Amino acid sequence: MAPALVHTNPSARRAPLPGRGPLLASVVFLAGSLGAGAADMPLKRVVLSTSGLAQFTHAGPVSGGSTIDLPVRLDQVDDILKSLTVFDALGAVGTVSLPGREPLDQLFRDLPFDAKALDGPLSLLNALVGTEIEIKGPVEARGRILRVTRETIRTPDGHDTTARNRLSLITDRGIVHAVFEDITSVTFTDPQTRSQIDRALTGLMENRAKDRRSLSIGLTGKGEREVAVGYVVSAPIWKTSWRLVLPKDDPKGGMGGKARLQGWAVLENLTGGDWKDVDLTLVSGNPVALTQPLYTSVYGRREEVPLAGTTAPSIVPPPVPHMARKAKAGSPPGGMQDLAGRAQMARPAPPATVAAPMAPIAEALTTETEEAATQLLYRFPNRISLATGHTMMVPFVDREIGVERVWLYQPDLHEKRPFAAARLINDGDTGLPPGIVTAFEMGGDGVANHVGDALLPLLPRGSQKFVTFALDGKTEVRRDDLGVRRTVLGTAVDGKLTTTIRSRQVIAYEVTAPADEDRDVLVEEERPSGWAPAADIPDVETTPTALRRHIRATKGTTAKAELALERIDQQIVTLTTLAPEDMLARVNGLANEGPALKEAIDQLTAVVAEITRARAQKTQIDAERKKIAEDQDRIRKNLASAGQSSDLGRRYLDTLRRQEDQLAEFAKTEQALDDQIAEKRKAAAEIARKMKL
Repeated sequence: MAPALVHTNPSARRAPLPGRGPLLASVVFLAGSLGAGAADMPLKRVVLSTSGLAQFTHAGPVSGGSTIDLPVRLDQVDDILKSLTVFDALGAVGTVSLPGREPLDQLFRDLPFDAKALDGPLSLLNALVGTEIEIKGPVEARGRILRVTRETIRTPDGHDTTARNRLSLITDRGIVHAVFEDITSVTFTDPQTRSQIDRALTGLMENRAKDRRSLSIGLTGKGEREVAVGYVVSAPIWKTSWRLVLPKDDPKGGMGGKARLQGWAVLENLTGGDWKDVDLTLVSGNPVALTQPLYTSVYGRREEVPLAGTTAPSIVPPPVPHMARKAKAGSPPGGMQDLAGRAQMARPAPPATVAAPMAPIAEALTTETEEAATQLLYRFPNRISLATGHTMMVPFVDREIGVERVWLYQPDLHEKRPFAAARLINDGDTGLPPGIVTAFEMGGDGVANHVGDALLPLLPRGSQKFVTFALDGKTEVRRDDLGVRRTVLGTAVDGKLTTTIRSRQVIAYEVTAPADEDRDVLVEEERPSGWAPAADIPDVETTPTALRRHIRATKGTTAKAELALERIDQQIVTLTTLAPEDMLARVNGLANEGPALKEAIDQLTAVVAEITRARAQKTQIDAERKKIAEDQDRIRKNLASAGQSSDLGRRYLDTLRRQEDQLAEFAKTEQALDDQIAEKRKAAAEIARKMKL
């Protein structure tokens, strides 16, 4: 793959970092500081993001084909494997390696004993049964370990017991026993065994820091040159803390004022290494931040097949494999599905006063601000130092901002009281990130007094947002939602009715000002989707999500005002396809006035009334038919008992004949009613077709 190129900003005031040039290889990425083992490649640049990511760049001179050993944090190795990039204009990356996630498990897998064998000499000897050793002391012998056993013996005075360990060896002279506590030395005579024990002890020593790993980057090339290493890892989010000094409150309000806005960034160094004279950049934005368990071993899933010739023939057809049923057309016929590439991702086994206005930020600390397409960048011109585990607060914005002092009433915040608020107008060149605000107000004596805290939302360039910092306990607001009133107008042509539904919601307010102060209250209501301010209500501010109106009340008086929203919807329906009663309901709800509508309603009312009467007659006939059917069932049962030739039987037969004649009349009447209803429906459709509105 051809190498990519890394471009630097030629207009930047600082010199580019060493090694910026062709990007010869993208490898893995290192978390935290480089530590003492990489003093020749110190941390040069830190970029902290509000997305919870940090970009670090280390740079320094290297010579020839050297190797860089870097300690890394275990919890950030996945990010390391994802993003480490080496910048080397005159060389190339050779190999990059680090121990596995569980290096001790891998180490002891290849040794004849486990980690518990190194808990003590007795455990090690019992783990190496059969190994040849040489012992010295009261008993001197050379042989293979049989076992170390624990035994209890009585003390010489016979009043107590003590425990000791007995070592048994298989020697040329037979089994030799020795009390382990009396042995002065034990020597493993086999060089391979000594090497294995040394490997185990070395591994334990190297992995004493269980949350660290050592990353090794091999570099090729000749001569001395500058190399840089860059990476992105998870890091604490830097926080924004604002100071806002407002001009003296003007009860009449008004635009055009200016406030002093100062922004401070609170950041932490939790990398495990000090930041010494680094270039610091703060980024505010919401980039996509992904992670993946790249440091977890993943194996492909394979299909197990029987050994050839080990299964007896069968006359039962084998079932179709699950994967074969899912195979797409064109797969090799009769073959096993290739599962080697279907690796499953394994899941790996957080009221004060200020004596004077704010002191301006020193010119040397003023940041260079850049607004990119998706984020804001604040670059500090001077280098920053911060010890590991420490927190720092640094200023990054100090400027004037447009402001309007208002009394903002939002019913969601308080039902009866407005808030002292400020409308901030971002008339600067870049946006401002969100954060907590401490607000001060300049008094007549030049002293800035704390008036409250607020939350500043994201303030893009050219936008306006409110910050509310104190409840106005002297002003009372009464809000009355008068509900929604709907007016429906219609036009009808050739049986098609077009209805225009005009909905109007009115909210009434009463604002009572304090006895000694005027109040200009800005009421704000959420703007529902599809609604707009009514044209007959003046002085309404409109945004995509809110509607606002000023209500001015002089001292000690109550001012009344309304905020109205309107919505217009249209619907077209073919009246001739509706039942007459539905036609009547449609036109009866129209607000149109005129003889044409009145005549159509009267005609449809008459038609619906006749259809209703016809249906009522049909309902009555159905009830009588049901009664006759029940009576006939009773008569037939009695007739079977009395017999047809008896006097009672003959009376039963006469009753049945009369009932059958009555049922026949019902059928004729019902048919006539159905014809009448059909005729009235046609008449209703004709009325709708001729109706002109």
